[in-house]
Amino acid sequence: MGGIPDLFTILYDPQAVFARVKEKPRFWGPFLGLAVLQVAIAALMMPYSRAVMQAMAQARGSSAAPPSWAAWIGVVGAPIGLAIGLLIGAGILWIFVSMFGGEGSFRHLLSVVTYVGITGILLGIASLAVLMLGGGRVETMADLRPGFGLDLLAPDATGFVKMLLWAVNPFTLWGLVLTGFGVAGTHNTSKGTAFTIATIAFVINALIGAGFAAIGGGGAG
Repeated sequence: MGGIPDLFTILYDPQAVFARVKEKPRFWGPFLGLAVLQVAIAALMMPYSRAVMQAMAQARGSSAAPPSWAAWIGVVGAPIGLAIGLLIGAGILWIFVSMFGGEGSFRHLLSVVTYVGITGILLGIASLAVLMLGGGRVETMADLRPGFGLDLLAPDATGFVKMLLWAVNPFTLWGLVLTGFGVAGTHNTSKGTAFTIATIAFVINALIGAGFAAIGGGGAG
């Protein structure tokens, strides 16, 4: 489907990809590519998700094992969560591009965040690899997010702070850089303005993500 190969081209030639996006925004092709990869990661994560559910049930004093279908919720819901995240990310970019860079195009910015979403997939693959190779116990939602970023410098951090630090890692910073190239390549903005917008959006997304993760128990120590 059109646009899927550029999910990988963007990793080494983002300016060429965003030049094509400027000419013709694409969403469904790259989104379906991301969704397939996201579902595959979620399916491979199921044994660890089940372990977390079991540990949480035991912590509540329940000896009953969670129903077998419970872990499938994350798999089935992965594309929905992905779509919601992309729409929110594009909306945040659109607001700041419109404020600082003239008239923003939501279609172009949705294409940008969709292509940049491949960095989130790489983060998921890296997290899965750590879990599979580590062999340690998985007892909390936080254990499903191995540390790759600033959280490694603050091992005692918990809750919102831990998740905010976790959000600053090589994969998300790579996404920030690609977003800057995307804004500059699809809109009439300078690179300075584009990267400023990308940085503001990065901070807002990190705050939102850390907040939801902390509420859901993903930042438990």
